[in-house]
Amino acid sequence: MTIRTNMNIFPSISLICCLSLFISSGVGAEPDFIRDVKPILEHNCVSCHREDNAKGKVRLDTRAAAFAGDDVIVPGKPDDSSIYWTTTLPLDDELVMPPYENEEKDYPLRDEEKKILEDWILAGADWPEGVVLEPRKRLPKEVVFAEHIQPILEQNCVACHYDGKVKGDLRLDTFEHAFASGHVIVPGEPLDSDLWVLCTLPQDDEMFMPPEGNDPLADTDLFMLRRWIEEGADWPESAMLSPKKKDFTVLGAMPKDLYNELGFKAGQVQDEFVGYRQEIVTSDLNFEMMPIKGGVFKMGSPANDEKRGKNELLSHRVKVSDFWMGKYEITWDEYELWMINLDKDNREYNKVEETKADSLSDAVTKPTAPYTDMTFGMGKSGHPAICMTQLSAKMYCMWLSARTGKFYRLPTEAEWEFACKAGTETAYNFGDDAEELSNHSWHLGNSRFKYQKVGQKSPNPFGLYDMHGNVWEWVLDQFVPPAEQAPKGIISNPLVSPNTLYPRIVKGGSWDDGATSHRSASRMGSEEAWKQQDPQIPKSVWYHTDAIFVGFRVVRPREIPPIEEVEKYWPSDEDILAIPTR
Repeated sequence: MTIRTNMNIFPSISLICCLSLFISSGVGAEPDFIRDVKPILEHNCVSCHREDNAKGKVRLDTRAAAFAGDDVIVPGKPDDSSIYWTTTLPLDDELVMPPYENEEKDYPLRDEEKKILEDWILAGADWPEGVVLEPRKRLPKEVVFAEHIQPILEQNCVACHYDGKVKGDLRLDTFEHAFASGHVIVPGEPLDSDLWVLCTLPQDDEMFMPPEGNDPLADTDLFMLRRWIEEGADWPESAMLSPKKKDFTVLGAMPKDLYNELGFKAGQVQDEFVGYRQEIVTSDLNFEMMPIKGGVFKMGSPANDEKRGKNELLSHRVKVSDFWMGKYEITWDEYELWMINLDKDNREYNKVEETKADSLSDAVTKPTAPYTDMTFGMGKSGHPAICMTQLSAKMYCMWLSARTGKFYRLPTEAEWEFACKAGTETAYNFGDDAEELSNHSWHLGNSRFKYQKVGQKSPNPFGLYDMHGNVWEWVLDQFVPPAEQAPKGIISNPLVSPNTLYPRIVKGGSWDDGATSHRSASRMGSEEAWKQQDPQIPKSVWYHTDAIFVGFRVVRPREIPPIEEVEKYWPSDEDILAIPTR
C-alpha cells in the first residue's frame, strides 16, 4: 500500500485571538484524534488520498474509507499499519511517506508526528463517527518566525496583548514578555503551552480562545503554531510585534446573484454604440470607453516573421463581436476606490444617502489592505495600477459593474489583440519599424526604469493609448503554448477559460521590456514567482508583489452574456469561496 501526499502548504491567517486565561494543560499522553491526529493526516496525506484522488486506491478522508483496507490502519498494531510504517522508511525507499522527491522542498514527518500516529494506533485508533478530513497543503519545510509565526500572532493575538492593551496581565509583543510566565509558551511542549492549548479547547469551553464573538484560529494556523513550539519556539529577541488588521476577506456577492440584482438579460444590447465617459458616483473620477466595432482579423503572427516571439500564436483568422474598451489602463485613482473602499468612505464623508448601487458595490469582496507600497515609489495619481492578481482585476470589474450598472469585464486575448492591431497586420499597430516604438510606447529604452502616467504616447488607430508598453495587461485566457499548426477556418470569439492558477495571459509588453515584447501578437504567461517577495502567509490572492509591470484595462461587451456564462468573465463562486483559505 502506498500513501502519496502533496508537499506544499500556504497556511491561512484567521481572526483575532485574545488570550485572557492561563492554565496548565493537564492533558494526558494518549493522543486525541481531533486535536493531534486529524491535522497530521490533513496536512500530509489526505490531498492524495480522498474520494476524487485516491492514489494507490487508498482513502483517508473518512473513517469508513480509511478502515476499509486490511493494512492501512490496524488498531493496536502500528507496525502492521501502512499509514505509520511507511513514514519510518529510509528517505531513499520508494515507499517512504510522504514521498521524498525534491530535497529542497520535501521532508519526512517529524519525530513528534510519527510518535503521535504510533501512540494513536496503539491506543486503538479511535476515529469519531462523522469526522470527515479535508485536504490541506503541507507546511513550509522550515518554520521561520518572521515569515510564519509573527503574522499569526500579530493578526490574532497581539491586539489584546501588547504594551497598549494588556489583557490577563499578558503581553505577546516582545520575546521577554511572551516567555516571562514560563507556561504561555513552553519550547518543545505544545501540550504545556497555554498559547496553543487554549485555542484547541472545545469552542463551548469558557476558557476557549479566542473568546466568544471572534472566529477561532484556522486549523492550519494551529498546526503551524504547534510545529513551531515543538521545534523550540525560536523567537528572535529583537523582534517587536504590533497589532495588525485581521487578514480576512468577508465573502460578498456571488456573480450570478449580482447579475440578477443588476437586471442583466442575455443578449441585451447596452446603449448606443458610441464612445462615452463613465462617471464613478461618490467620487470625482471618470474614465473613457471607446467603441470597438467587431470583425474578422488575423490573430498571431506569420510563421515566416523572423522577429516573432516564441510565445506568439501562428497567424489565423478570428472573429470578435462589438465591444467597448477602456481608452487608458486602469489607474491607481480608479483602482483604489475599490481596493481601499474609498467610494464608501467618500459617501460617508459627504453624508450621501445610500443607494441600491452603493449597497450592491459594497457587497463585492475587496482585498485586505496592502502590506507594502504597491507603487514601489514609481508614482500613483494618473499612473497605471499594478501588482494585482487576475482575480483582483476580475473582482474590480465585478465591483465596477455593481457601481455603474453596466457589464464590465477583462478582455479576452482575441479582443485585446484585435483592439491593439486596430486593423493593421504589421508587427506593431504603427508599422514594422521598432525604431518608431518610442513614439508609441514606454519601454526599457525610454521609461527611466519605471512606469509612466497613462496617455502620454500616441494612440493607436482606434484611439486607445498604451496598448504597446507601459504595463502588461491582464486578459481572461489561460496561457497555452502556441500550436505547431495554425487553426483552419474562422474562429468566433475564442476564450480559453482557465483551469489552473498559473499561467494566465498578459499582453502588450511593459516599461521593463524590449521591443519584441511590445509586438501586437506578443503574449506572456503569469508565474507563481510573481509572489516571490510576498511576505504574507498564505501568499496573497490579491497581490503579485513582484509583478510591478502588470496592470489591466476593462472592456464592456455590446451584448450582455447569458447568466450561465457569467463565471467566464467574473470570478466564479468557487474562486470567491476559496479566498479565505488561499
